[in-house]
Amino acid sequence: MFKKRLKFSGIGHVYNFSESFVGNVFIDKVKPKKGSVVYCDLAFGYAEHSGIYVGNNKIVHLNSRGNIEIVSASEFIEGTTALSIYVSSSNGKSDGSEPVCRRALRMVGKCRDYNVILDNCHQFTSGCLTGNFENSDNFLWMLKDTTEKILGSDEWRVWER
Repeated sequence: MFKKRLKFSGIGHVYNFSESFVGNVFIDKVKPKKGSVVYCDLAFGYAEHSGIYVGNNKIVHLNSRGNIEIVSASEFIEGTTALSIYVSSSNGKSDGSEPVCRRALRMVGKCRDYNVILDNCHQFTSGCLTGNFENSDNFLWMLKDTTEKILGSDEWRVWER
């Protein structure tokens, strides 16, 4: 359902928040697979946070202190305005990859020089997909393009928890 889109309008954040509400109520949900890309909204859709699902309700992500860590789904959205976590999907089913999962797990415990624009969670997540952690996927729309190329994901469904 939730097709990728570019958000350049001033009302993009309102659309994201309403999309989150609709997704939680009306859209079929999925369970992520190991190596699925996941994301949630921050600050009512003004920003997003991404990571890689690694199994057992756990996500590897780059936090705002530059630490790569494993967190639960609840911890992933803690302190955000997110109503849900979105999962990379196609044809109504989640997409994932064991190599992507393994790359994410190998990075746990490492640190990066976090910068909200130049070295952020989306760049880390894209690095898990491609193996190139010095990529330029600094925005969610860029990460979604890479996710489509690597996993074939062309929709984003709410995580059934």
